[in-house]
Amino acid sequence: MVKRRQIMLAISAILVFAACRDSGLPGKNLPLEEARSRVFPYSTYDAASNVAPVKIQDRTWMVAGPPISIDARLLRAVAGADREVFALATDSEPYTRLYVRVDRRYAPMAATH
Repeated sequence: MVKRRQIMLAISAILVFAACRDSGLPGKNLPLEEARSRVFPYSTYDAASNVAPVKIQDRTWMVAGPPISIDARLLRAVAGADREVFALATDSEPYTRLYVRVDRRYAPMAATH
């Protein structure tokens, strides 16, 4: 019984390690120098990129990622902003993350300082 377990363990280890080879992306990998300087267009950031920084509580908030879907019932408006800015309904001051509406979704904002 012990010998059979050892054999099964050895076979499964061989199968696991055989599947772990780096196959990469044939014909799609970029040379390192080109990859370092290449600008990748992410269309999800384009919608939120025109949102100006907002000053709330002596902190400047900027969009920090692509818009995401959040149920509006989970958010509440934050006072003191020159535009409509939201925080999670369960979050209180000082805020850790704010959101700004972009189309029908919300882009997360982070404090810069």
